[in-house]
Amino acid sequence: MVRAKINPKKRSTVYSFGRIAIWAMLGLFMCSTSGGGNDGNGDGTIDGDSDSDTDMDGDSDGDGDSDTDGDTDTDGDSDADGDSDTDGDGDADVDSDTDGDSDTDGDSDTDGDSDTDADTGSNEDKDSDSKSDSNSDEDTGEQPVTCQAPLTLPSPGNHTETLSHDGRSRSYILHVPSGLNGDTPLSLVLDFHGAYGTAASQQNTSRFDAVADREGFLVAYPEGIDGFWNVDDKCCGTAGQQKVDDVGFAKAIIEKIQGEMCIDPKRVFASGFSNGGGLTHRLGCDAADVFAAIAPVATDLRTQPCSPARSISMMEFRGLDDSLEPYEGGIVGPEGGQYNSPGALGSLALWVDINQCTEDTKKIEQYCDVHENCDDGVETSLCSLPGVGHGYSDNPNFSIPSVAWDMFQRQPMK
Repeated sequence: MVRAKINPKKRSTVYSFGRIAIWAMLGLFMCSTSGGGNDGNGDGTIDGDSDSDTDMDGDSDGDGDSDTDGDTDTDGDSDADGDSDTDGDGDADVDSDTDGDSDTDGDSDTDGDSDTDADTGSNEDKDSDSKSDSNSDEDTGEQPVTCQAPLTLPSPGNHTETLSHDGRSRSYILHVPSGLNGDTPLSLVLDFHGAYGTAASQQNTSRFDAVADREGFLVAYPEGIDGFWNVDDKCCGTAGQQKVDDVGFAKAIIEKIQGEMCIDPKRVFASGFSNGGGLTHRLGCDAADVFAAIAPVATDLRTQPCSPARSISMMEFRGLDDSLEPYEGGIVGPEGGQYNSPGALGSLALWVDINQCTEDTKKIEQYCDVHENCDDGVETSLCSLPGVGHGYSDNPNFSIPSVAWDMFQRQPMK
């Protein structure tokens, strides 16, 4: 075999050309694996950061971006975990990840979400809204009310229920609207009749049923003792004379209903007429830990001292033409049970002091003056109704139960 002789100068030229070709091929290889950044993992980092990609991009965040999502997560995008992630993988943090791991932003997290976005847990991502994906109420900081198990509601309509309390058999009428869900927490209103009244008469008079049917809440109409309620251990009738524990009876009703249905404990309210309104005031004084707000009708605060466990929203409704319990106050009640009423404005002033409200008010619903700046965000108000005596308003444009319910909706238990 004859070997060709190569000129030494030409050999040097061939070797130089070969080295250039090799370096060019290496350059092409590096570009094809960089994913648009400076490394080969498709996230724009060359690692050396706490993002487990050993970032060497010259920034302090660990992945070469200007991420502003409220955490130290910087996965190569301007992602605020909102999420329009642009880290080179088309990832929007909804597990359409294409960067070769099992997550959606270049880490080992799958947005469960205690996202650690550094693959080492060293920079816990809060996704800029402190969301933990646990279904907790992030707006109020409170856990939502849930029912332990779906409960079977009574059939729609009226149900007379009984219970034993303080050695007596007591009763109430429970109104159940149609269309309620047994596993949805429900609001509950207790509505108390006036002197010589009954649960049935109050149901027919106040017309809370119509509002309940429209809004989807429960109404209980308790029955007093011989037609009366104990307002202050003196008034009225048998209940006052025997110091009947009507506050305890009201609590027992709530407890019984809560054991049978899913009730939202922060949305239990009280209203009542005349003597029942007096008990409603007393519930605000003595059971503010159970009732979220109260709406007494046609009577003023009589229970003294009134020292609720917390501030409680109160809306009183008073007829300007009431001759039995005059709007201006004074001596009221039957002989032997008379007392000096503070009047509507005096009653409001007492509650303004109890709830530590400022003096400024605003007018709502045409007839209601509301103190909104009160302790713990409660409200204290008086609705003064022209042409109304000792009773409910017949004004078609002003429904006492509807206005009361609107306040109840604004004022759950704080």
